[in-house]
Amino acid sequence: METVELRRLVAGGETGRLEFKESFGDGVIESLVAMANAGGGRVLVGVTDAGAICGVAGAHQAAAAWINEVKQKTSPSLYPDLQFSQGGGASVAVFTIKDVTVKPVSMRGRCLVRRGSSNHLMSLQEIADMYLKTYNLSWDSLADPGKTPADLDSAKVERFRKLLEKQAAVALPENSFTLLKKFSLLREEKAPTFAASLLFGQKPPISAAVHAVRFKGTDKEESSEDFYIQDDLVSEIELIMAFILGSIKRGVKKAPVSRQLTHDPVWQYPPEALRELVINLVVHRDYHNGSPSCVFIFDDRIEMWNPGEMPKGLSLDKIQSGDYAPSARNPLITRVFKEIGLIENIGSGLQAVCRLFNAAGVPPPAIEAISAGTRIVVRSESSQKSSRESSQKGSQKSSVKSSVKSSVKSSVKILTLISENPSLSAVEISEGIGLTLRAVEKILAKLKVAGRLKRVGPDKGGHWEVL
Repeated sequence: METVELRRLVAGGETGRLEFKESFGDGVIESLVAMANAGGGRVLVGVTDAGAICGVAGAHQAAAAWINEVKQKTSPSLYPDLQFSQGGGASVAVFTIKDVTVKPVSMRGRCLVRRGSSNHLMSLQEIADMYLKTYNLSWDSLADPGKTPADLDSAKVERFRKLLEKQAAVALPENSFTLLKKFSLLREEKAPTFAASLLFGQKPPISAAVHAVRFKGTDKEESSEDFYIQDDLVSEIELIMAFILGSIKRGVKKAPVSRQLTHDPVWQYPPEALRELVINLVVHRDYHNGSPSCVFIFDDRIEMWNPGEMPKGLSLDKIQSGDYAPSARNPLITRVFKEIGLIENIGSGLQAVCRLFNAAGVPPPAIEAISAGTRIVVRSESSQKSSRESSQKGSQKSSVKSSVKSSVKSSVKILTLISENPSLSAVEISEGIGLTLRAVEKILAKLKVAGRLKRVGPDKGGHWEVL
């Protein structure tokens, strides 16, 4: 590495792909492991945390031993590139590690990952997810231990077939076993995958549970309904939707009798948008987590929480503009839902929700990461209006209070000035307290009406009396 490039790197400070170390040791290896698990990076040995080049003695002679130590202490073994650069007359060792194909890499059994400019110990779930991605696998594609095709409900599999035939408008000749295998829902050894158990299991696993609660009012003090919904994923969508529609407000939109005899229903939230959110909840949930999804309904909002963090960098603005890469946490489940017509294209559901909400005059949902999961909050139009009105009223009250307070202070100042010099004119009072002449005249008039002030004699030559 050239000296100019070294100085440029050091001047930029530590980042997610660059770290400084004064000497070689386990800390260097830990950073190489963390960077290997996060796309690669560099470790400069011979630079202080503050970015001062201190150099490292005997670096060239120790190079082979350092590389060997990195190899022995990591699994799978890392083989970083090692170069040397001169800076300020001192030698700096530059370790470069590229993104590795087999992850996660560990050091003495500890898996670390780079976040920001520091190293973090990975959780067991992060380790499992990274391992699956390495081999282009997903949790829902793994075999469900101890399960056989006999654990699947034949009626649910047949329902799947009919939905497929309806979408394709053709009859499917395959038997149930061949059909599930075609969709990779059965492994080669005839073992059902986790996706198959969630979609067709006779006894839906506890990981499929959804906690649905209808609260009274706008907080969680008291509930009117509290259910655990636990069924196959397709049935869950209908059950959750039935719960939501039975818990939100519904009115009617009157139409001329000449046009129709019935009236159109008007919902607190557009049902089509809610259905998209429920499908999103079921499809993109982290079923490996084990925590139940939550659907909480309040008078003014609906909160949906799913275990599993949302993709990095995802925001409502990006969703609305379409400026994000669609991803599927459960690709097998996603494919099944797409084939039976429950979803159209991966990543388009939330965009459709925003469009439907806008058309209905309902604010778009808020999306946030919370408690190792993702929460979507939908607020009704009335709650937004109420919030705005409360804000406006609060602002008006605050303005009135501020105005009254200011008027009282000005009255006190005027009375104080007059007590010290009763012959002051309105113009002189205006100059003395920094108010306009008109404002002073209004306050003087109010003080006279209130019986606090009296004018004795004419405007010229007369004087004030404070009562």
